[in-house]
Amino acid sequence: MKPDRSLSTVLQSHWLSWTLLVMAYATYGGFLHDGNTVLVGWVLSALLAIWGAWAITLGWPKLRQLLLLGFQSDLGYFVMALTIASLAVAAVSQFQRFAYFVMLIAVSLLARVDNLIAGYRDRVAFVWLSALALLGLALSWLPVLLRSATIPGAPF
Repeated sequence: MKPDRSLSTVLQSHWLSWTLLVMAYATYGGFLHDGNTVLVGWVLSALLAIWGAWAITLGWPKLRQLLLLGFQSDLGYFVMALTIASLAVAAVSQFQRFAYFVMLIAVSLLARVDNLIAGYRDRVAFVWLSALALLGLALSWLPVLLRSATIPGAPF
């Protein structure tokens, strides 16, 4: 017997992780607004969102192979130790930014697991995760646009 994969069934069971993904990226966008991030920062954030979706869907076999290759030599262990040490320094020196990235990774993985449960192919999951992340970043502009519409002459 084939399981029921209608849209309403998928939405009923996976809406929470997808909502968390959108809200996490909207919150990150609010952080970017608070820091008065320039256009380059927004473009890099959008590219990071797309790359993250690629990494956990289409690029996962290649990334997994690269990680496993790192455990097969002393050089690999050395590079991983340096990477972990660098991440520890970044976590301490840029705690808020690091916390946002950890949050984005966690909700992206949660949404990816729900996409796997829903039976989405990797390409569909990539498009879906990218679209939800970009939607979250776009929604973070809503308060800024509303504020500038209600206050005449307010800067963007």
